[in-house]
Amino acid sequence: MNFLRILSRDREQPKSQAEMLANIEDTVRTKINRGRFLGEKVGFGPNFVHAYVTRGETGEFGAPGSIENIGWSTNLRTTVGMDWIHRLMGGYLPAIVTLGTATSTTATTWVKTAAGFTTDTYKGGRIVVPVTGLTTEPVYGNVLSNDATTLTVDQWWTAADATGTTPGNSAGLFLNGQGPARFIALTTDTSGPATSDTALTSEITTNGLQRALATFAHTGGTQTYTLTKTFSATGTHTNVHKAGNFTGGYGSAGGGILVAATNLNADATLASGDSLAVTWTWTLPTAGA
Repeated sequence: MNFLRILSRDREQPKSQAEMLANIEDTVRTKINRGRFLGEKVGFGPNFVHAYVTRGETGEFGAPGSIENIGWSTNLRTTVGMDWIHRLMGGYLPAIVTLGTATSTTATTWVKTAAGFTTDTYKGGRIVVPVTGLTTEPVYGNVLSNDATTLTVDQWWTAADATGTTPGNSAGLFLNGQGPARFIALTTDTSGPATSDTALTSEITTNGLQRALATFAHTGGTQTYTLTKTFSATGTHTNVHKAGNFTGGYGSAGGGILVAATNLNADATLASGDSLAVTWTWTLPTAGA
């Protein structure tokens, strides 16, 4: 038996120039980044929105009790929405900011004369205010906007997310990092979402389809969470085209941070008694390095 012939056959064959360059590149990557490719990036999305219409008793736009599947779409994250995420995660303010004592309050405002607030510093967060004293449960408001003296909120909420009492002229505490995007809004506007959007043009504010608090759900250890809201129409709505995910309920001028928006897969038309169910699925980076 010719052992030299066998050894020669098993010997590693010369590599081509392209193979050698690829091998060098892999080695450099390993030494620089311990096996991680420098071009890798953290995944954030895609985020899906699903909608369907359940027909009521009128039968105007479909048989009573029938379901029309609007379908799936993906959202576009806005620039202001991503800035909001950075601020929440990075802590752009201390954990609790003492705002001082109000000089006046209303159902949608907390005012402190000569406060000197920087415009919209608190937009997208929450203010917590005592109602009458320490023995009464405080209320909170989602800050839609602020100027030098006034924080405008969507309303006053209890800890259980029910409608709360308007507080007196009490001291306000701003909770940094406690302003989640929990609200879904709708519009008939047909323009496509843009990263520069800060509001939904022609946002629907009547007849059961106004901006509303959604239900949050998440399973520990998974990449996704959902926001679900079923809108019940109390009047006719035609060509509902787009949805937005906001940090607060609707104020007199809208307000809040529009974190993401999407054109629905198809327009929805509803009669009074019909309902529109919207499920927003956010996909965040997986656990790990």
